[in-house]
Amino acid sequence: MNGELRASDLLCGHWIEVATIQRYRDVVRDSKEPVRAFVVLDESGRFMGLVEERQAALFPGRIFADLLVKRPPKPLSAEAPVKEVLDALDHAHTLHLPVVDAQGECIGVTSHTCLFSVLLAREQKLREEREALIAQLQDELHAHEIASAVFNATSEGIMVTDAEQRIISVNRAFTQTTGYAPREALGHTPSLLSSGRHGAEYYGNMWQQLQAHGRWEGEIWNRRKNGDVYPEWLHVDAIRDETGRITNFVGVFSDITKHKELRDRLHILANYDSLTGLPNRALFLERLRRITALAGHRKFSFSLLCLGLDRFREINDTYGHNSGDQVLVEIGKRLQGCLRESDDLARLEGDEFVILSEGGEVNIHTLAQRLLHALERPIPVDQESFFVSASLGICHYPDDGADADTLLASAHSALFQAKTAGKGGFSLYSPDAHERARQRVRRVADLREALENDRLELAWQPQVSLEDGRVTGLEALARWPRDDGQPISPAEFIPLAEQSGLILHLGRWVIDTAISEARTLLQTWPALQHARFALNLSPCQLDESLPAMLTERLARAGLPSDCLEVEITESALFTDQAGVTETLNAIGSAGIRLAVDDFGTGYSNIARLKLLPIHRLKLDRSFIADLEHDPGDRELVRALLAMARALDLDVIAEGVETRTQADFLARNGCPHAQGYLYARPQPLAPLKSWLRG
Repeated sequence: MNGELRASDLLCGHWIEVATIQRYRDVVRDSKEPVRAFVVLDESGRFMGLVEERQAALFPGRIFADLLVKRPPKPLSAEAPVKEVLDALDHAHTLHLPVVDAQGECIGVTSHTCLFSVLLAREQKLREEREALIAQLQDELHAHEIASAVFNATSEGIMVTDAEQRIISVNRAFTQTTGYAPREALGHTPSLLSSGRHGAEYYGNMWQQLQAHGRWEGEIWNRRKNGDVYPEWLHVDAIRDETGRITNFVGVFSDITKHKELRDRLHILANYDSLTGLPNRALFLERLRRITALAGHRKFSFSLLCLGLDRFREINDTYGHNSGDQVLVEIGKRLQGCLRESDDLARLEGDEFVILSEGGEVNIHTLAQRLLHALERPIPVDQESFFVSASLGICHYPDDGADADTLLASAHSALFQAKTAGKGGFSLYSPDAHERARQRVRRVADLREALENDRLELAWQPQVSLEDGRVTGLEALARWPRDDGQPISPAEFIPLAEQSGLILHLGRWVIDTAISEARTLLQTWPALQHARFALNLSPCQLDESLPAMLTERLARAGLPSDCLEVEITESALFTDQAGVTETLNAIGSAGIRLAVDDFGTGYSNIARLKLLPIHRLKLDRSFIADLEHDPGDRELVRALLAMARALDLDVIAEGVETRTQADFLARNGCPHAQGYLYARPQPLAPLKSWLRG
């Protein structure tokens, strides 16, 4: 029966069609049913790809066109057989796969859950068909011609016995399934097929129920003529005459070997990690909930250890996922070798494992050290040796949580503490650290929401000529206003953006907004025609795509390249020097100016400065603050200015707050300054008023 299934029979009901320009938050708002997948169509109705609900929910404000993966899984043909569908789902990195017709049009999506549901429905339908067939046989058994046609046409095995359970008739499917020809079966009792797996009590209950209720149904193991034992689903009905006396028994059965194999396989796929063979998150959570309930009843304790590999992504990125997979398999074996038979080990996801172990705190510490020690030996893969360390987070029941979800969250919090502490060790759960982590997660979510809903703003700080006081530039600074009107410090949210991966989103927003507002200022104040509009970039943004993006945004706004000045920190100059050098040279070649921010606080190599297209040095405010009182700072500033002149570099001093500081800088040849003495950073509207000033 399975061979007749096609992908078009396995479609999921929880999907909808969306346009490329629609957004997740708008689509699900009016949806009354859960949506697991979104089929994305272009303006002409052509199928573009599939976006899963878990992916779309991460970026509810982004259009579906931006959520399409670059290398989508290959769609399944509507005519693909069930084995091909199952194999494709096994190897896919997504839960759902699109199904297309012969013209390439998407007709729906499928998943492991859909496949399992269809098989269950077919099995139910099969049972119903059997019952209908038996009812028909009861009514028409003595109408020989009709009964004979049905009897031999069905694909289910049929065996008819007399009242003494001697076989008097079998159909072709009986012979095909059991291997016994009619002449070999007639006259015998059904015990001819007995496998020996069921005792006398089992058969006694069956015949007792037949005598009392006239029917029995269930799974039974029988033996073929060649000795093979197989499972079958058997439905037996007692046939009575007009007086109510049992005259015959009719058994209808089907070989369910393939059904059981597929069901077992689906069970494994649903509960075990296909790579390591370890229990997956779903099965582990089920076991954790069970033992938590048991521990609460019997009053015993246990520990949860969450293990995360350190810098494992570097192996995948450098040597490929095949090498990474082999490393994960070996790590699973080593971890298993450290555990007792009573301990549970599971792979939650990616490079993260979890262990459930009973024992006191001292024993758990010993186990943690044993687990970490097991990973110290190199892992050989394809003539390479990989050294992988791990961090462990540990929590205890019931002190750190009374339910499965809380315990797992506590273990993850402890793992985060261990990684923050320097990796390669273990940490016990700390409520204070957990609360800080929760606040950080909330703040990341708030920042993501602020970016999605355009709740950030730019503040511009003027840069002036120390010679005549005219405005020579404006520096764009990102600001995040809170609901109470007090801004969140960039010193807090910029590192948060870098650690959470939001820095690229934030950086693009700063670039787009700064260029747009610079265009507005240049159109309003022609006097700013030769001014420089400066913006700060994180080292995370210095990739090969940055120069093209900057020039494209400037060209779209109709602005010359030399009106933009990109500021980078000294430390960025020494991040992946080859890659950074190539990116900075490309920016300089495009005509965009480059400035070194906070100059003097890092470890600048003068020779490296000469090799890069640097136009300006920005003296850090820490050197300016004590110019009036510290002779050492004055000498240091003079030296930095002299060095800049020798390198033919422009200079601007940050943090100028007093006239005395400004006069000193002017006397010693510093051409530009910015600071509170001239103006504080301010949004576009107040800046316009200041410029009109």
